[in-house]
Amino acid sequence: MSLDTVIAHMKSIADLSWSSGNHPMHKRALLDLYFAASPETLNLVPSTTIKPVLVGDLPCEWILPATCQTERRLLYVHGGSWMAGSSSSHRALISRIAEASQSAVLALNYRLAPEFPFPNGLEDVIHGFQWLIKHGPDSENLAERCYIAGDSAGGNLALASVLALKEQQHKLPDACVLLSPAIHLNYQRKNLTDNNDPILSLKALPYVVANYLQEQATLNNPLVSPVFGDLNELPPTLLQVGDREILLQDAQEFIDAAQQQGSPVALSVFADMPHVFQGFAPILPEANQAIAEIGEFLRQN
Repeated sequence: MSLDTVIAHMKSIADLSWSSGNHPMHKRALLDLYFAASPETLNLVPSTTIKPVLVGDLPCEWILPATCQTERRLLYVHGGSWMAGSSSSHRALISRIAEASQSAVLALNYRLAPEFPFPNGLEDVIHGFQWLIKHGPDSENLAERCYIAGDSAGGNLALASVLALKEQQHKLPDACVLLSPAIHLNYQRKNLTDNNDPILSLKALPYVVANYLQEQATLNNPLVSPVFGDLNELPPTLLQVGDREILLQDAQEFIDAAQQQGSPVALSVFADMPHVFQGFAPILPEANQAIAEIGEFLRQN
């Protein structure tokens, strides 16, 4: 299975999404197929247990490989343009991250736009992280280490929740992992290029953002575009992005701003990789490498 096959798969999804007018219901159906370039990419790590759980009113699930340590907990925030995705669409990817980091992962099914625009999903992520601190997969007990991770729109929500928790002087994650995150939501800004992105479009992104915000906030609100936030004293944060995606510039702008403010942030750029390429493990060697890097990063923090 080659990278060309993955790119062709992503382009077919992008074409279907565009021809459907980017309707939320179509986006949700297509997002369920995002990582389905091969049957292998949809296979969970062997001996993984899926345990449904309610977080408030949200139906979520614990994803628990046999090697996980329940006192080490990770909140995973799925991507999907703020309007699609779920714990099931990302289950295989999450199981690999759980195994690599030896963490019990809570896959959060936050409320989606357009039915629930900003800040509903963000509020769910903040509550989910605070719930995770006190609740394990087997009992109500305090975690020893708590992390947060997310991809794409989920990366945006994960980082925005860290900024909100910091502003409110609540406990922060011990570390944060962001996969191809959306961090500067003005996608009509000057000098932005598409980097031959096979899935995201500079024409579609402003629509997606408007669908999420629905005039509830401006693009320079730090909880919308975290690049504008107070980035001092962030937890250790790892960003991974491919150089074949529009959101590469988001990652670079954030890293520059956070490093200037003294936060321990790091950026890994993977050559020729598309948006959230980590979900195409095990068929892409770069995806396997990225997941191994995530695991090592979280185990060290």
